[in-house]
Amino acid sequence: MASLRQDCETRLAGMKTIRQDYEAEVRDIARFAQPARSRFLATERNKGIRRRQANNRLLDPHGIIAARTLTHGMASGLSSASTPWFTLAVASEFMEAEGVRAWLSDVEARMYAFLASTNFYGAAKTGYGETGLFGTEATVMVEHRIHGGVCHSLTFGEYWIALSDAMRPDTLYRLCPMTVRQAVTSFGDAVQPWIREAFDRSDYEKDVEIYQAIEPDTAGRFNYRSVYWDASDDRDATLRVSGYSEQPFWAPRWDVAGGDVYGTSPGMEALPALRELQLQTKRRNEAIDLMVHPEKIVPPHVRLTGQPRSIVTGNGVQRDNIVVPYQMPYQAPEAIRAEIDKCKEQVDTLFYADLFNAITNMRGIQPRNMEEIAKRNEEKLTQLGPVIERVSVEKLTIVIERVFSLMERGRMLPPAPPALREAEIKVEFVSILTQMQRLVGIGQIERSVSFVGNLSGTFPEAADKIDIDQTIDEYAQRAGTPSKIIRSTADAMKRRQQRATDEAQAKMLAAAPAVKDGADAARLLSETDVGGDPLLDTLLGA
Repeated sequence: MASLRQDCETRLAGMKTIRQDYEAEVRDIARFAQPARSRFLATERNKGIRRRQANNRLLDPHGIIAARTLTHGMASGLSSASTPWFTLAVASEFMEAEGVRAWLSDVEARMYAFLASTNFYGAAKTGYGETGLFGTEATVMVEHRIHGGVCHSLTFGEYWIALSDAMRPDTLYRLCPMTVRQAVTSFGDAVQPWIREAFDRSDYEKDVEIYQAIEPDTAGRFNYRSVYWDASDDRDATLRVSGYSEQPFWAPRWDVAGGDVYGTSPGMEALPALRELQLQTKRRNEAIDLMVHPEKIVPPHVRLTGQPRSIVTGNGVQRDNIVVPYQMPYQAPEAIRAEIDKCKEQVDTLFYADLFNAITNMRGIQPRNMEEIAKRNEEKLTQLGPVIERVSVEKLTIVIERVFSLMERGRMLPPAPPALREAEIKVEFVSILTQMQRLVGIGQIERSVSFVGNLSGTFPEAADKIDIDQTIDEYAQRAGTPSKIIRSTADAMKRRQQRATDEAQAKMLAAAPAVKDGADAARLLSETDVGGDPLLDTLLGA
């Protein structure tokens, strides 16, 4: 029977085979759009040298600019540290219970504070860049005794993933090289003898090749199992076996085709334009060089320096002795520049940079007001709808579940109301980009209410068709309104009843003087004698 480490290494070998199909393409994307990323650690240890080499070969950095725009736009639009991007809710029948709305609002505030105290937002931004460039992101959130949690952002080449039967990433293997000091600090006496010896003689900086496997625990001890091992250790031993109650990592894909494990990305789609951009930039530079320093044919005894203001003299040299065989047309650089602009426009479109810079790069007739600007941007940003939905499912939902579990185990959450013991807490995403996807439904509500309001001016009974409480709840849910500021239907009914009672009392008080005057007049008429009979009786025909 194979050992645990042998099982992990066998599975890792299969996962490596699947990832090989993507590696060459990813290297090219990184070279043109982000030289510091795609870290294939097995062959590229010195990241500084690799980055300098890539920068030396890079002729136009427009790919870096487009990727940066996409990264920042996705980060600020989906999970910004400065604006709310999620709310908690339960089924409507539980929302009406006492204390539920206040508890949900309190938990949301504490979760936002927890995330702000960690490095989550920086890791999330890095992850959006990975997804946009290489189609797949991987981040591990581990528990931390001081900050609560720490996120480890991985770049393509450091990890391998596998899918569950639901076609979602549920397995992550990663190469996490450590120094001797880090290995001994993390695993103690479980390390190899040479590592302990190196540590004892203060040789801390030697590399140790450590692997970690995170996968569902089939044995049932944990929900997710974590296994560390030293690849150079021939003792068939593991360094540590532990587990997690919930999935500790997320690996969202930009887009997938069928059962593909790794995603496709804007970077992959833009790769031909990025290559063409470098080629056209090289040609433009060569054309300018030929215009400034044209190739010349000169007599054997004359040597030109090619430097500005330089004068070279030679005996017997005539003007006709120097020949320029080909003069670069002055229109050539401009024609090449037009091709370069076309390539840049293609890169911006494929990286969605034109969407996030919609106002900055707006062409033609300018919008007349803010509403028109919003409508234009909403129309463009709907193209990101499928991506936003995938990121919400494969990344942000896992983040919320992981944070909630860490805080619950750390006793950082307030006691839940009794009504929530059987309720399932749901997550609603209310980020800028998510809200833009929901504006269609909100617009339907607004148009329906407006139509009924106009119709009720002529036909008052039309207003009876609108359930105003349900309309407000539905609108607030779609708009991502904090649950704390929307009263329950029961509270609203109590306020209406109290208001009706107050209005009735006010009418009674207003009518009191008239009633008093009427009573006095009746008494006077009854006391007035006319022919032996009261005047009141006479007026009433008694």
